[in-house]
Amino acid sequence: MLDILALLQVSAAFIGIGPFVFHWIRMKKYSNQSMKIPPEPSSWPSLTIVLPVWNEEMVIQKKLEDLVKQDYPKDKMEILVIDSNSSDSTMDIFHKWNSEHSHDVKVKSIQMPSRLGKSAAINRILLEPLDTDAIVITDADALLADGALKRIGRWLSDPNIGAVCGSQQILGNSESNHIIDEKTYRSFYHDLRIGESTVFSSPIFEGSLAAYRNSLVLGHQIDATYNADDSQLALLINRSGSRSIMDSELCFFEYLPSSKEAASIRRLRRASGLVHLFSRNKPASFSSINRNFSRIMRIESWIHLIMPLLVLISLISMFFHIFISAFSVVTDVPLQVNHTGLLIIDSMFLAFLLFGNKLRISLILRSFFVSQWTLIVANFGMYRGVDYRYWEQDIESRKSLIEK
Repeated sequence: MLDILALLQVSAAFIGIGPFVFHWIRMKKYSNQSMKIPPEPSSWPSLTIVLPVWNEEMVIQKKLEDLVKQDYPKDKMEILVIDSNSSDSTMDIFHKWNSEHSHDVKVKSIQMPSRLGKSAAINRILLEPLDTDAIVITDADALLADGALKRIGRWLSDPNIGAVCGSQQILGNSESNHIIDEKTYRSFYHDLRIGESTVFSSPIFEGSLAAYRNSLVLGHQIDATYNADDSQLALLINRSGSRSIMDSELCFFEYLPSSKEAASIRRLRRASGLVHLFSRNKPASFSSINRNFSRIMRIESWIHLIMPLLVLISLISMFFHIFISAFSVVTDVPLQVNHTGLLIIDSMFLAFLLFGNKLRISLILRSFFVSQWTLIVANFGMYRGVDYRYWEQDIESRKSLIEK
């Protein structure tokens, strides 16, 4: 029995995590080779800044003010607010702000007939006869760094770049475990996104600030039955042969959810969108477009769809192995050397987890297993048909944003 458990534990861990570790090491190396951003163009691309909202009365005015203060030619930008049938005063505040504040930016709005989710709202935008060069989609609770739009404009002056997204900078000094876990997760996976962008493209985008070339996305539709509108559009860009990249210096600022429960829901929504994305977009379909991107898609599909299950099998086998081995030691039943060694390794592994926030390795392990559990729940939710498209805003993080 111990032999079977040991074999399951080690083989599932090696087969499951091995490709991920190899991919991370490879992408970490590439992430240190910074991509060269094009110089400022003689003529800036025109941008439609899309702001999807639903019940954002707390932050919409601050968000609009944040956008119009961006250092970008005002005749080259317009703001398009799309409201998913808000039940609060979001649109009243928007119309009041637009009528009472003088600005040189064209501002307009679209009203959705009902709340259908962000992906459906983006589909509505993709059917608009926009005469600009690109859309910039940004969330109501995200603030842009100074010069963010100009970095987008510079990237889009390169005809090979079809999409570019920003890098999240977390606001606040909370030391809650769920916030520490999110920061650790973000720093670890950020290297993957930058490395993939350097190789060719990243399939996973940051929807809080992402720009897409209109000639490649307008007239198309994404799957509105699940989240990940940002990454769906990135794949659409790649199917055209263009690149979708993350820029580490294109920053936006957000407060994380204040409670553990709200953070878990947000994490699950993100994971659900990605497992749907990779289950419905086969890596082989990109092989004729770009082999490097097809390889990235293959690894990311493994990471999101297969690795969590193998990690779960390995952990279950580990706990049974620890229990039976410990029982054998207590009852004076001799253990083989290999099982004794594995018991010691397992005990050290658990000890690292118990150190919590005191060691870097402990933070990485805890963040990793939280993400794996979230992906397991998201995968089971996908097969059960659970809908994660709708959510309630985190009030405390929005209060922090307007007080900033």
